[in-house]
Amino acid sequence: MKALIGIMPESMFRERLMAIARGQYLPAEGEPKVWFSSLVALGQILNNDNIALLCQMDSEKPESISELARMSGREVSNLSSTLTTLEKYGFIRKVKVKNSVKPIALFTEFEIRTERFPAKEQQAAA
Repeated sequence: MKALIGIMPESMFRERLMAIARGQYLPAEGEPKVWFSSLVALGQILNNDNIALLCQMDSEKPESISELARMSGREVSNLSSTLTTLEKYGFIRKVKVKNSVKPIALFTEFEIRTERFPAKEQQAAA
């Protein structure tokens, strides 16, 4: 599945959130759900190693974080931290199964859009 990721400067993103809260801006159906302030910030999360990890999770479907650690050659503590970050951004989900936690990759493909606020379509309507 493909994740739609938006890049918008933090100040514009704050302005966007405030406009949404005031009811002045309604996000369009196809707008990104995951946002970063820059490509550098995105690259810190979706680096080559983490994209490879997501693909490995999707193809090998580990039953636990320990199993994924063995498969990937990563230490459990480091891997747990990475998975927590990926979960925070919505790229994975952790599911409790009996006495373990199963990591599930939600995305293995990514589309990145740079956005302006307000969106061009909404500016034209104003």
